[in-house]
Amino acid sequence: MSEPEHPVWVRHLNGIAEELMRLTIACDVRLRDPGVVDRIIKNDASVCGKRNAIGFGKLRSLVIGTYSSLNKAIDAIGPEQTRLITDAIAERVQELHDSKGFTAATPGQEAGEVDSGESP
Repeated sequence: MSEPEHPVWVRHLNGIAEELMRLTIACDVRLRDPGVVDRIIKNDASVCGKRNAIGFGKLRSLVIGTYSSLNKAIDAIGPEQTRLITDAIAERVQELHDSKGFTAATPGQEAGEVDSGESP
């Protein structure tokens, strides 16, 4: 797979992905589970494992905004370049998830902080 040629879009879409990760951790939402995105869009906060009304509101707004950003990227740089960028982001996010490098908060740690694996 070739390297994306649009660093502005890479930064923008990476920023969205990182904020989605933070908010899904804060709300304890499994975003990639079937039907979860639709439930978020429909304002169904029961997808959250934790009660966090403010976090869920931000998550919902960001999910809706993500579609707008992806459509703008497709219009600006085309579907193939957009797919290259989003595939690379999805791979990076999956690697973080698999390595437990971006996990829910543990005592003394903010949600979304990278866990270095070292004890305090």
